[in-house]
Amino acid sequence: MRRFYVVGLCDALGLGMYLSLSVLFLDKAVELTNHQIGIVLGASGVASLLGAMPIARAAERLGIRAVLGALFAVRCAAFLALAAVASFEQALGAAAVAGLLSRGIGPLIESGLISRVSDARAVGTLARLRTLRNAGMAAGALPAGAAIAVGEAWAHRAVLVASAVLFLCCAAICRGFPATAAAAPGERPERAGVLRNRPFLGITALYGAFTLSALLLGIGVPLWIVQRTQAPSWSVTLIQLLNTVIIVALQVRLSKGSERLARARTLMCLGGLLAGLGALTVPLTALGAGRLDLAVVVVAAVLLSLGELLITAGTTGAALLHIPEGRKTAHLAALNLGFAVTTVIGPPLISTGIGWDWAGWTGWAVFFAALGLIALRVPGPPARPHRDREQAVAAAV
Repeated sequence: MRRFYVVGLCDALGLGMYLSLSVLFLDKAVELTNHQIGIVLGASGVASLLGAMPIARAAERLGIRAVLGALFAVRCAAFLALAAVASFEQALGAAAVAGLLSRGIGPLIESGLISRVSDARAVGTLARLRTLRNAGMAAGALPAGAAIAVGEAWAHRAVLVASAVLFLCCAAICRGFPATAAAAPGERPERAGVLRNRPFLGITALYGAFTLSALLLGIGVPLWIVQRTQAPSWSVTLIQLLNTVIIVALQVRLSKGSERLARARTLMCLGGLLAGLGALTVPLTALGAGRLDLAVVVVAAVLLSLGELLITAGTTGAALLHIPEGRKTAHLAALNLGFAVTTVIGPPLISTGIGWDWAGWTGWAVFFAALGLIALRVPGPPARPHRDREQAVAAAV
């Protein structure tokens, strides 16, 4: 199990280095236009949506160890190619390959990690992994920041090479994974298995809608700070740091008990209400200036961050209850796609809503509160004696 945590952390470090640098790398080192940068990043995002489910099905057939090791090796090659690109066409190809793998790797790590634990322990196990990954992403921003400070193309390319080396290390570590971290021998997962699981698909759609709150904090609040408040520009970095600290500090603690449906519903509902309250707090900056603006955005960031934590814990707990034994990889990939789709459609919705001032923020508040109430109606899984005994033991402990 420790190897999965190590791989998750190294993967997050490499991604954090890339994500913190990608736009400036394409601008300064490759010298692309803003339009070309948008196409490259957009192609990477679309490719990530296409790759997730085929990768999950391959892992269920061939085993997580083999598929994950191959994915990291290909990702290493893609990042080495990206570090060497000198034209728009080259950047587009390398970014598309890297993106094709991006949404498939995470679910495989998660599935392998919880393949041998009960539902009662799975939520906490995944919460610890997310805590490590958030810390890794934040740490990955440090070398990227150093490269930005240097301002030279070679420094940007060196960071991408370092990311590739980390992915190669992940591929090597994967060789030590248990061979049984996959579907049972001879088991042929059905292509439409996830699509027939309607309660799970409902939770996936709910999760995707809920995660707009995270984008609202990551995109909407910074834009509001810069365009509509007198808060200092460094407050954008402050709220991002605050979000990371809250998630790392409370992720595991707040996930406890979410393997029970009633608790999962409550967490989702509270998360939606907190996200709504956070959205309603942001436009209060219009009532003050300077330090008051800073105080308002900090309070809003705290509320949105806590809402994000509760939503993640609740939806993960509810989703796991609806995942059949031996099908965790495909279902976790589908759940991850809920967030992936949101990252594509969310930014234009958020940027448009900001232009509506109070009406826009009030609309987001009502939206998240309504999702919280809908979450109280999430259906329970079919009765399974083995699972019921597990939950009874977990409740007693």
